Amino acid sequence: MSNSRTKNAMLNITFSIVLQLVIFVRGLILPRMIIPTYGSDVNGLISSISQFLTYISLLEAGVGSIFRTSLYKPLSKGNMEGVSGIINEQKRFYRKIGTVFAFYVIALCIFYPMIAKTNIAKPYIISLIFILSVSTFAEYFVSLPYSSLLSADQKIRISYIVSIIYTIVNIFVTLFWVSLKADIRFIYLSTCIIGLLRPLFYTLYVKKHYKLNKKATPDKSSLNQRWNGMVHHFAFYIHTNTDSAILTVFIGTAMVSVYNVYGAIVFGVGKIISSVSTGVAAGLGNLIETNNKEQINKTVDQFELIQGGLTTVLYTVTALLLIPFIRIYTAKMTDVNYIQPFFGYVLIVAEAIYCFRCIYSTVSTNANKYKETQLGAILECVINLVISLVLVIVFKIGIVGVAIGTVVGMLTRYVFEVMFLSKNVLQRPAMKAVKMVLVSAAVTIMSTVFCSFILNYNLVDSFYSWILYAVITTFMVGIIASILYFLFYKETIKLFISRLRGR
Repeated sequence: MSNSRTKNAMLNITFSIVLQLVIFVRGLILPRMIIPTYGSDVNGLISSISQFLTYISLLEAGVGSIFRTSLYKPLSKGNMEGVSGIINEQKRFYRKIGTVFAFYVIALCIFYPMIAKTNIAKPYIISLIFILSVSTFAEYFVSLPYSSLLSADQKIRISYIVSIIYTIVNIFVTLFWVSLKADIRFIYLSTCIIGLLRPLFYTLYVKKHYKLNKKATPDKSSLNQRWNGMVHHFAFYIHTNTDSAILTVFIGTAMVSVYNVYGAIVFGVGKIISSVSTGVAAGLGNLIETNNKEQINKTVDQFELIQGGLTTVLYTVTALLLIPFIRIYTAKMTDVNYIQPFFGYVLIVAEAIYCFRCIYSTVSTNANKYKETQLGAILECVINLVISLVLVIVFKIGIVGVAIGTVVGMLTRYVFEVMFLSKNVLQRPAMKAVKMVLVSAAVTIMSTVFCSFILNYNLVDSFYSWILYAVITTFMVGIIASILYFLFYKETIKLFISRLRGR
């Protein structure tokens, strides 16, 4: 990457990490306030409805990333007429989905109360569905095309800053109303109304900074890889959404609450880590356009090390401290058993695999290799769903079953992506990925043994002691990781430091 790409990437990564930290904090604070006040069933119901509302994104068919990659070329050449054509086509496409979404919400109001295993009254459920759908309407009718433009132009940090402000306001507004024990529907209606300010900001910002031609002919060629991108979108959707649906239908919304308490931690850490690949995506896309394979490979080497190192350190610390945290966090949540250690560890493995894979997926999608990599996405979908359903329905192992299905699906896709890029785009030796996994596994094993020998995690009985243990654990894991990664990746680390210095 050039210095400008590096600067933009680092700014995007920084604000992405800040956003994910804020979302992570929200995910920890709000359930702890909501569950004791309103119950696990209500908390699980809200999470479940939110997941079902995202099903409409299946109609999007993954075109968001396709539109973004199609913007790289006209933006790099300063062709605003070409950019305008793609944005106008994107607006036209998303507004069609928004219209369909209206009918989907009505259908959801009819059928969801019939399939959800919950004791909550039907009118209450229907009103929640309508309230939670407000922000999605705004996204499809206004936000998504402009967000795509900012991302392609390496300015996705603008979207992150807006989301950071909204999330912080969301936390304080929710805490205020929960302290007054207001109706949960009123709380979410308040936050949804505040969220409508985001599309207004995007409209004003893009109008000021981009000379878009609203009358430009929509560029339908930007959707040439729509059906190939759809497969990738389905795979991502299954990874992020179907576990809650399976639990809702076959086990109950209360168990969805358990899943989401663990998910708030595990997925929250994962989003912080994947901020690296998200932040460098546009820069990589721009760099791939130059076809400079040596520079592309050096860049991938550096960011694989950063993302792999972060994944290893943060998830090793998470594994060591997860159950002590859950035990303290759910002390007042007695309506469901929240202590599920094996489930937590399996979920960590699944998300760690996903984070290791992210940099490879980022390269293949930004190189427009949707068609070539769709087999891996199909395998991931099928394996994840089949194993999850069999383990939940036939073997009756419940919440652990969906986590195991996710692990096997993630691992399959990871191997596929590595093998594909070893022969295409990068001509990158697959052994580089194997080396990263082996070194990272060594870091995890050594850190776990060492920390468990030095610290007794069973003694953690308060948030104060947990924070103390977390600081000590992170320091020890960080030292072990730094030593091992420096031993095996000395040259890559030197190159990255030189890049940060602008050489």
